[in-house]
Amino acid sequence: MCLPAFAPIGAALLGTTGTTAAAGTLAAAVGTTSVLSPMASGLLGFAAQSGQAKAQAQMQRRASIAENTRQAQQVSAMRQQQATESLRLAQEASRANRVSMEAMARKQVAAGEAGISAESASYLAEMRDLQRQVAEHNYVLNQNRYLSEQAYELQARDIGLASQQNLININRPINKPDFISTMLGSATQSIQSYGYGIDLKTRQTI
Repeated sequence: MCLPAFAPIGAALLGTTGTTAAAGTLAAAVGTTSVLSPMASGLLGFAAQSGQAKAQAQMQRRASIAENTRQAQQVSAMRQQQATESLRLAQEASRANRVSMEAMARKQVAAGEAGISAESASYLAEMRDLQRQVAEHNYVLNQNRYLSEQAYELQARDIGLASQQNLININRPINKPDFISTMLGSATQSIQSYGYGIDLKTRQTI
């Protein structure tokens, strides 16, 4: 569509002096289009790119919040499981110690009723054997507790690394529109269109 107000601009750009009225009108139309169309397209393209960049940035913010929430929930569930496992091992160690103390007490009573001295070799051997069993059991529990803690810490680290990678994938650089480059491109198109108008005018005046 050619705006009447821009017809003189198109005519002046192409130089209609000395041509027919039809050629002047056509030159004015081509000149007006060559000036306005690329510029308008450039502005519309810049506005569309700006809107797209803003929408992408908003989506990235929402996705980042969702990822941080997901990571926090996953870590919280893992820590609860870790606390439950630690409590179980502690209760098992406490139960083993209690059983050991009760067994020692029963042996002392039995030895007293049987008239066996607490200094006798057999009594001392039995007590040492019982203590050894308890010590071995506690050592195994402590090793299990240590390995369990290490496993949970590695799991927490893996969760953090995975979440960090997810955030990197989410927050990829956004191609922000460059107004100057866009308008320079539009100006180049205007020059090309202007050249086409000059060529059209030349052919019509020959």
